[in-house]
Amino acid sequence: MVKLEEIRKYWENHTPGLQHSSHIVGSREFFDEITLERYQDTFKYSYLPDVAEFGQHIGEDVLEIGVGMGTDLLQFAKSGSNVFGIDLTSAAVELTRARFKQEGLKADIRQANFTEIPFDTGSFDVVYCFGVLHHSEETEQGISEIYRVLKPGGLAITMLYHKGFKYYIRKLLLYGILKGEFLQYNAREIVSRHSEDFGNSPLTKVYSRNDAKHMFSMFDSLSITCHRIDDYIRIGNRHISPLQSILPRRAYQISENLFGWNMVIKSYKPLY
Repeated sequence: MVKLEEIRKYWENHTPGLQHSSHIVGSREFFDEITLERYQDTFKYSYLPDVAEFGQHIGEDVLEIGVGMGTDLLQFAKSGSNVFGIDLTSAAVELTRARFKQEGLKADIRQANFTEIPFDTGSFDVVYCFGVLHHSEETEQGISEIYRVLKPGGLAITMLYHKGFKYYIRKLLLYGILKGEFLQYNAREIVSRHSEDFGNSPLTKVYSRNDAKHMFSMFDSLSITCHRIDDYIRIGNRHISPLQSILPRRAYQISENLFGWNMVIKSYKPLY
């Protein structure tokens, strides 16, 4: 079992997105470049503004679990949501607070683990958690906490890595078999070593659709979509998806939903 402190230390030194800007960390130019890199049409998260529903929760209380540099949380705030956030690391909390101060926007950002969210039961209309829960041994406890802090009828938007063919199987074939890592590591360890931009994550887990349905079974109206089927090639300032440039749009969308790496689960806390 991977210890929480090992996970915290890794992410303390590897804030997601930090590598996507050459400007001084914390400057407006730095944050602007990070935002452009995350949402530009040709990049791997171009689908995110739609599935995250940034502009659909005006006046509602939104909590993000794992704020990173506050890029997504800022979009909720700019759209009129009342925003709150937690992160396991002090580096992420400090960057996000600085970013909101720079923008002149309010946010309640706290350092905390998602197994003990420091807010009262039934506090939020929306809980948003993108690519965080699969980096913990206590994923299901995190889901239980999301359920607890949601208001009745509240929406959870969660992204977990999908045990789909394109990324998961390819990594096991390439690194496990062709490069011989199965002689030293198990499947989960191989995925952890090669799934993050910085490499060598202490823990990265993957889930099937059935796993997600089981873990979110206490919620109502569960919907699951998958995104990001292939690697993106950088050409100048653009990121090109080879499959997207070859397949017809509908064929690409079907393939992505079947085999995409990013599995987005939307679910509602029952009203009663």
